[in-house]
Amino acid sequence: MCCRCCGVTQQKAWVFGLGVLFAVSGLFFIIWWPDIIDDIVMKSLPLTPTSKTFDKWEQLPIPVYMKMYLWNWTNAEEVKLHGVKPNFQQVGPYVYREERLKMDLQWHANNTVTFKPRRTWFWEEQMSGGKQTDLVTVPHLPSIAAAASIRDSLKPIKAGFNIALNANGGALYVTHTASEWLFDGFYDEFLHYAMSLNNPLVPPVETDQFAWFLNRNNSENFEGVFTVHTGVGSIKEMGEIKFWNGVNHTGWYEGECGRLNGSTSDLFVPDEPKEKALTIYITDTCRIINLEYTGQSYEIEGIQGWKYEVTPHTFDNGQRNGNMKCYCPVDRQPNNCPASGATDLGPCGDGAPMYLSADHFMYADESYSSTVNGFQPDYERHNFFIIMERKMGVPLEVNAAVMISLLIEPDKDIDILKGIPSFYAPLFTSSSSAVINKELAAELKLALNLPSIGCYTGIGFLCLGCILLAVGIFLTLKRKWYGQAAADKLALINSDTQHTNDSIRADQ
Repeated sequence: MCCRCCGVTQQKAWVFGLGVLFAVSGLFFIIWWPDIIDDIVMKSLPLTPTSKTFDKWEQLPIPVYMKMYLWNWTNAEEVKLHGVKPNFQQVGPYVYREERLKMDLQWHANNTVTFKPRRTWFWEEQMSGGKQTDLVTVPHLPSIAAAASIRDSLKPIKAGFNIALNANGGALYVTHTASEWLFDGFYDEFLHYAMSLNNPLVPPVETDQFAWFLNRNNSENFEGVFTVHTGVGSIKEMGEIKFWNGVNHTGWYEGECGRLNGSTSDLFVPDEPKEKALTIYITDTCRIINLEYTGQSYEIEGIQGWKYEVTPHTFDNGQRNGNMKCYCPVDRQPNNCPASGATDLGPCGDGAPMYLSADHFMYADESYSSTVNGFQPDYERHNFFIIMERKMGVPLEVNAAVMISLLIEPDKDIDILKGIPSFYAPLFTSSSSAVINKELAAELKLALNLPSIGCYTGIGFLCLGCILLAVGIFLTLKRKWYGQAAADKLALINSDTQHTNDSIRADQ
């Protein structure tokens, strides 16, 4: 359309009409667009077989790396012979790329989904700080756990056990390669002996092979069966664990300490207050872990996230926070609870005196780290944290580091434990890390920026509308429309002609 083709009235109609249209559209985008787009985005987040969330949840689209550190007992023989203070050296990391896939999905009418998590690990030699053939000396868990289970038994029973232990591969420590300790496994004579026992008082032993992650690589049954809420109908329940292996309480710790809640760490409730702690449940830890808000913000791939981490209260047993008393095993209450900083894993580990803590016993009572040489906690390296974008509930960076240790105590009735000091021997540290990639970050940024994009578009439309209206008013007041002068001249001629005609008729 050109001005030459339109009359003054048509020009006014176009300019004022477009001005009003752009102004109204701008106000719509500024006032209502953010709420509308937020509502659309939130409705698209719940987990369904056809949602975009589903593809990223079923198979994690970003690389996860599990860094395994082993603790080499450098003076094991001296400790055994002379009772000197144990010395441990952290070796590694032995890095494995981890692929996660949800198996055997079952969708339920109550807006939950049941699945089995399968993890597959691939050796990453270039990223590792050691070789799989590294020889590592580690306390012999089967022997020490068995000895601990009969510590308070009658002397004749302990004497018989001691003979059997000495005759069937019992040991204070053993040496194997890193790959054997982690995934490959090795034949263990004492476990083979334990398998042959037909004693109802002894926990059943299913294999004579031993490794920290034996038979776990590519297994869809190891971690159990999870049931989580999809967020359909209740976005504030999205990702919340409802059942694990058909129950909502582990049974390992009393009350709230055994109750299942929070996330499996791959699906979180969106649009939560940033001050709210993150709660996750990791099968290996036998308990939920609360990560507290630090107030620190970080920008990753152009996205702002907030940091949540373990604190001195995370692995407390009631000394710092009375509500954490339930993490003290029932048989150790009320006066024999572990010091603050480590969770007794005995209830979920067939009574083995194993402990879960932050790496290098960071934040733990000094009674743990003072028993051996080799601990050097470093906040920057050993911290367990998640950097979370809270609007969409997407982790931007994760470093989930925990250490497993074994309490070894002297026992004058057991040969392998005679004359040694009491100490907490670190066994291994597991650290799973991941950072959002550029592709996923681009999708997330678009979803986060849509309200702002609409708002800025609205401001642009409003400004354009106001300019058109201002121009129209100016042209109208100044009578500067294209063809306005000719129209005014014609109107004047018509007016004069009409006036003359009126005069003639009056004279007649």
